[in-house]
Formats: sequence, C-alpha cells, structure tokens
Amino acid sequence: MLAGSSWLSLLALASYAAPGEAATLFAGGTVIAWDAAAQRLDVLRNGSVLVEDDSIAAVFSGPYNGTLPPALEVVDATNDILSTGFIDTHRHSWQTAFKTLGSNTTLLRYFERYGTDSPASTVFTPEDVYIGQLVGMLEALNGGVTTIVDFAHCTWSAAHARAALDAAFESGVRTEWAYNFGDYTNFTFEAQTRLFQQLVADTRFRNSSTRLGISYDGFSTADPNRTRTILDLARWAALPSPSARKRQLTQTPAKPTHPS
Repeated sequence: MLAGSSWLSLLALASYAAPGEAATLFAGGTVIAWDAAAQRLDVLRNGSVLVEDDSIAAVFSGPYNGTLPPALEVVDATNDILSTGFIDTHRHSWQTAFKTLGSNTTLLRYFERYGTDSPASTVFTPEDVYIGQLVGMLEALNGGVTTIVDFAHCTWSAAHARAALDAAFESGVRTEWAYNFGDYTNFTFEAQTRLFQQLVADTRFRNSSTRLGISYDGFSTADPNRTRTILDLARWAALPSPSARKRQLTQTPAKPTHPS
C-alpha cells in the first residue's frame, strides 16, 4: 500500500516474495513496530523487516544481529514507512456480501438490515456464509490486516457456524474467531452449547493461527442462568488440556436452563 509518504502494508511485505524466493529484506525504512515488553508502539528509524517464505522473521534497526538467508532479495525502503501488520479488533467477516450497502445506514437500520437478526438469518445458506467469511478475511489480508477478532454473528445453525469456522481456518489469517451465542429460532441454547463443546475439541486449532473465542451480547438482558452457563463454558474451554476439560465436564457439566 503506497500513498503520500509511502506506506507499506505488511500483506505487501509478507506476500512480496514469490514461492520460489527464499527471503526478502525491506531495509532502511521507518518501521512502526510493537514493543511487547513496554506494551506500546515503537518507531524504529533505519529499520528493516525480514520476510522468509510467507512469514515475518525479524524486525530490527541498524545491522542485523544474525545470519541473513543466502538467497536474499533486498528492497530499499528508504523514505518509506513500514507497518508490520494491522490488527482489526472488531469484524464480521461473513457480512462481506453487504459491502458498500451500509455506508449511510444508521445503527438501528444496520441491525435490521445486516445484523444477526436481519433477513440474512433466513436467506443465507452455510455456503453463503463460507464464501463471505473467506472473501472477507482474504480482503483484510489484502489491506494489510494480519490479525482479526472476528465476531461470528452468523451462527444460526451448526452448519452455518461450521462453515464460517472452516473459512477462517482456510484463510490463514491470525484470528480470534468468536462463536456467537444468540436467540435463534431453530437453534436452541442447549444445541449451541453442545456445538461449542464440539468445536473446542476440533484438532485443527492445535496447529493453526485461528483460536476459538466467545461472542455474547446478553450480559445485561438475558436470563442470568444462561449468562452463567456461558461464563462457565469460557472457563472450561480455557483449561490447558483435553483431559482436564473432560474431567471438568464430567464433574460439573454445563446445564443450560433457558432454551431459545
């Protein structure tokens, strides 16, 4: 992404090297990085970004404290600003089909026309959700967004939920995929909790940049028993191993008491 003072998005960086190229070094620019220790942005003058295959291998200022790959393409980034990937903290990737339709829509009309309770809940098939989710996440990558918190408000059935999650896995985006618990006509709360438990056991999460989360809007409006069940599920899902979750589930199984 180049504009004005020449911004370089990190999709461009990460995808710059063709499959046959071993590595690319973007050298000598101003890097907008993140200091994990200080928990703040860090601006690196005379900074460089090393990309190996399709991953960022190093971000540094000045000389590289390591061994550079032998087959290295060097791109002069002098006078450019390099950003090592943007984080989108609130996205509904499944809504890609609605792109450009809601620019002048009020929040109330947005909920009516495009939200989880909109006509999409009865019109969109699981395949529609899959396509929207996948295209939306790839579109984010193309814009330089490498990490997404994705609120999956399209979980109208087990098939819809699984389609959205399949697309998240396929996209390769680093994703916190937040399974939504909602008031769905043909998908009871008990069925939603059972599906969530099944998704926690999905082995694809073990070697993936996608992680499973929870989306829930009923803290102030829903039955307290339902809210307690969801909080218990969140704690259960965070247990360190499948065996620990199995023991916990056996000892204190989730008992939702407020079906949709």
